[in-house]
Amino acid sequence: MLVLARKVGEKIILNDNIEIIVLDSNQNTVRIGVNAPKNVSVYREELYKEIKNANISSNDVSANSLSELHDLIKDRKNAFTTSNYESLTNKLHRS
Repeated sequence: MLVLARKVGEKIILNDNIEIIVLDSNQNTVRIGVNAPKNVSVYREELYKEIKNANISSNDVSANSLSELHDLIKDRKNAFTTSNYESLTNKLHRS
């Protein structure tokens, strides 16, 4: 890890296109600004971890979840097929 000391107003440059500026400093906090291209994502650590965990858990599909989804699709298909069949037979009987 590179450790740098900076004063208010001083900058750190990363990769020629990312600029980190020390905006303010007091006893317990340092305010920094980040200028980066729009295609570079910049997150606070806690938000980054939350997004990462949400992405990981979204990929966690259990066999039970797949079975429930299959049953739901099958029920919807049967309901649709039954309602169409009844609609068609009613039309035929009316004719």
